[in-house]
Amino acid sequence: MPYQIRLFALSAVFLGCANAQPNVSEVVIQSTLTQSTVQPTQFNTPTATGALPASLLSVYTEKLVNGPVGLFVDTPSNYAVANTSALSSVLSANIAVALSEIPLESPTSGVIFKTDPATGAELPVSSTLGPIFTQRAETIGKGKFYIGFTHQNYHFTSLNGQSLNGLSVLYGGGDLSGITNPNTKQAATTAPATFNLALDVRLSQDITFLTYGVTSRFDVSVGVPVVHSAVASTAYNGIIYSGTGTSFKSGDQCWCVNTFTPGTFDLTRPYIGQASEGKTGIGDVILRFKGTVLESPNAVLAIGTDLRLPSGDASNYLGTGTTSVKPFLALSLYSKPFANGIVFAPHLEAGWQFSGKSILGGTQAGTPGSASLPGDATSIPIQVAPFITTKNYLPDIFSWAVGSEVALGRRNTVAVDILGNQIGWVHGIQTLESQEIPTSYAAPALPAGAEAMSSGLVATTGRTSFAQYSGAFGYKVRIWGNLVATFDALVRFNDAGLTARFVPLYGLGYSF
Repeated sequence: MPYQIRLFALSAVFLGCANAQPNVSEVVIQSTLTQSTVQPTQFNTPTATGALPASLLSVYTEKLVNGPVGLFVDTPSNYAVANTSALSSVLSANIAVALSEIPLESPTSGVIFKTDPATGAELPVSSTLGPIFTQRAETIGKGKFYIGFTHQNYHFTSLNGQSLNGLSVLYGGGDLSGITNPNTKQAATTAPATFNLALDVRLSQDITFLTYGVTSRFDVSVGVPVVHSAVASTAYNGIIYSGTGTSFKSGDQCWCVNTFTPGTFDLTRPYIGQASEGKTGIGDVILRFKGTVLESPNAVLAIGTDLRLPSGDASNYLGTGTTSVKPFLALSLYSKPFANGIVFAPHLEAGWQFSGKSILGGTQAGTPGSASLPGDATSIPIQVAPFITTKNYLPDIFSWAVGSEVALGRRNTVAVDILGNQIGWVHGIQTLESQEIPTSYAAPALPAGAEAMSSGLVATTGRTSFAQYSGAFGYKVRIWGNLVATFDALVRFNDAGLTARFVPLYGLGYSF
């Protein structure tokens, strides 16, 4: 069999469950479901007529060994279904990464007071309201509390640089069928095909943080997020790129080898289906432990660990479905205050997150089943509910951030950061890549023998690693007492993985 990536997508056919309410992670598969009518063709009447469940890139492949071409095409029970679920699995893995890497506002940013124990003088740290997307190395002080709330909206618009509003998916063909070419005496192979998906993927997160200073150098934080996830998908423009018809010339692909519908010469499908779903609930609870290991009037170094607990529903993209551990270090530096009250406070953070196995890191497929037509003694194998999802490791994420706060007096602070994530150094991530292949015939647009190129996304072999880079530009203002308001814009610089180009953040924090 020639090497081809099988991306004949998202095949899960509900038998008797087509109207069931899907989980958010099943929406893409649901959008490919349709009912196909089996009807007579130009050759002869099929053995049965009726409606069969089908999905866009379920390749109906002839499984008989020999016989008249017309009987091949007109007998629905002669067909087997070849399916994979690469796109849905890749989308789930990228959403899991997005959920676990969403930058969180530092839970100790706000109004804190530090004095030099030797002189009793106030230190520069007291002048800044702290960073936004990086850790503040200082702790808040023994017996002190900080409570904060932030809201973020993520509207993902592209995957690896390709717009989600028109993803082209490629099935490379090349699977062996049961039809033997009488000239070459070899089994005919399935033809390539493409289809399009229009996706709308959104996440929003409202997170409440509470921090308590256990000692003067160690504090503990807990974050409880409420997540809303929503996915809408439309599958359309299915085209099978086949040979010159039913002849068996040398090198031809008989265009009855694979179709979208058993019993018909169905090589195109302008509209396949649509599905959408949204869910709201508690996300993955975050525990943060941080302690300072070096503290001077103008520099503070801290180490800590984030622990993410799998309290969110992974099947609805409310959580990652596994425990994650992220050790990190944070460095905060402070200039001496200038005469006009300006303080520069460069900061740096680096951490490495490792996660366990999750359904969002595995593959998604239906349970093997069958469908039959009235009066037809045999049945067609299909994929039915419930969905079966294997588990696999979520990718590790090495994250870093470098930036600076600029305190403009005691009431205003501007923060600028550059953030990076290297995803999948140890445990890679499933992803897709663009591929282009020649096709001899593009039904129905090109004449027989014309050459065309078909392109679309295919699954990569194995797993891969990639980097993401963003910038954060924020402002913090002390409204009243120790109450601080936060405004920030997270701007994505490159297109690797699932991308939300612009993400606003709004927040309030109070120290007491």
